[in-house]
Amino acid sequence: MTDNKQKKVLYIKNAAFFNEVKQLLRKNACNSVTIVVRGYSMRPFLEDLRDKVILSSPKPPQKGQVVLVELEPDTYILHKIIKIEGNTITMRGDGNALSQKETFQADKIIGTVTTFIRKGREIDADSRLWRTYSATWEFLRPIRRLLLAIYRRII
Repeated sequence: MTDNKQKKVLYIKNAAFFNEVKQLLRKNACNSVTIVVRGYSMRPFLEDLRDKVILSSPKPPQKGQVVLVELEPDTYILHKIIKIEGNTITMRGDGNALSQKETFQADKIIGTVTTFIRKGREIDADSRLWRTYSATWEFLRPIRRLLLAIYRRII
C-alpha cells in the first residue's frame, strides 16, 4: 500500500526554533537534536538545505569542534572552533573569508555537533574521516578562497 500523503512543511523564525533547541539541550529533555543546515558558511563540507547536523548538550570546547552558539540574543551560528584562550573562544565557518571570525565566551555554546549528515550519510564528528576533512581543509587555508570559487562554479 502506498501512502500518497504530502508532507507539510512548517516555517518558523530562527529565534523561536533555536530557543526551543536551546531549552531541549540545556534541560536535558532529549539526548540530541537534528537540524537542517542553513547558509553557506560551512562549505564545502556542509551544504545549505541538503545536510544536517546532530547536536548534543555542550561538551567542554576543543579546537576543531563544531558548535552552535548564541552570539547575541536570537543570533545563532554553527561554526568550527579555531582557537581557545581561557574562557574566550574563536570560531569561523569553513566557507567564510579567513578574516571573518566570531569570538565569544564558552557559556554561549548551545550544543556540540556529534554527527554530520552529508548527502544522507552519517559521519561521526570524532571519526578519522571528519578529522581528515578538517585537517586537510585547514592545511589548504592559503588557497581556500580559490578552491571555494571553483567549488561554487561546479555545484
